[in-house]
Amino acid sequence: MQLTENENVLLEFISQNVASGKRVYELLMLRQFLNYGELRKKEIEDELRSEYHIELSEESYRSSLNVLSGGFMNTQSEKKKYADINIVEYQAGRTFSRLYAYNQGVKQIPFYQQMSDLIQLGLRRYQDIYSVNQDEMGLSLYQKYSRKDVCRILNWERDDSSTVYGYKIKNGTCPIFVTYEKKDDIASSTKYEDVFLANNLFSWMTRSRVSLDSDETQKLIHYRENGLKILLFIKKSDGEGSDFYYMGTVEPIHWEQTEISNDDGKKLPIMNFHLQLACSVREDIYHYFVE
Repeated sequence: MQLTENENVLLEFISQNVASGKRVYELLMLRQFLNYGELRKKEIEDELRSEYHIELSEESYRSSLNVLSGGFMNTQSEKKKYADINIVEYQAGRTFSRLYAYNQGVKQIPFYQQMSDLIQLGLRRYQDIYSVNQDEMGLSLYQKYSRKDVCRILNWERDDSSTVYGYKIKNGTCPIFVTYEKKDDIASSTKYEDVFLANNLFSWMTRSRVSLDSDETQKLIHYRENGLKILLFIKKSDGEGSDFYYMGTVEPIHWEQTEISNDDGKKLPIMNFHLQLACSVREDIYHYFVE
């Protein structure tokens, strides 16, 4: 029996947004929706403690429901394509889903089986890959993440990947995305000198036109007082695709305002930070970037 257009769209949505296994919460919610038609939060919390040894925060709970209900999407093409996914519905204080209907009767078996397989694939990938060396941010050291993945895992309410522009301070977090080897044909004002000084120390440049007095500079300098979590992601070149290796959390230990020239030779202010890595970079990963 062929799948309907709506079934294919639902499967594609899960495949594109959840089945990678980079976060486990949505997968457990989906399995409950598919098997019971409703969300049983306490059962999810108990399973997370017993099977994965993690706690479900209220922020992560709301974020996961937001992803499954389509609220995380931030492009018109996605919103149009997945407008009728109807995974999560709310009624009289109850969270439920029509996915349960696909578990009833012979006609719906092909969709149910494929959805179940996607969930199991995601759970296995999480268990084998992304639960290893996972930190308090829900990120696994040296695994690869896209900007969109990071926005989701950090519980941002929207996919802001198109506006990160190298880094972004939001909701008490600041993910930094670095391409280690810059292209020759990019603008002079974006040829930042980002480089490892040692396997536990990284020299990083902000965007141009950022000075010592800039608001974002002050937030980075005073990260302890404001509780800002700074996270470093690196890929060697654009030829690697859109994913970055997660290098862990970092702390600014030195900073200074300097200058960078644009294509017209005009000097622009820019901040240089020395970032201390919480975990020294594994030898093979370190040599991959610096050699």
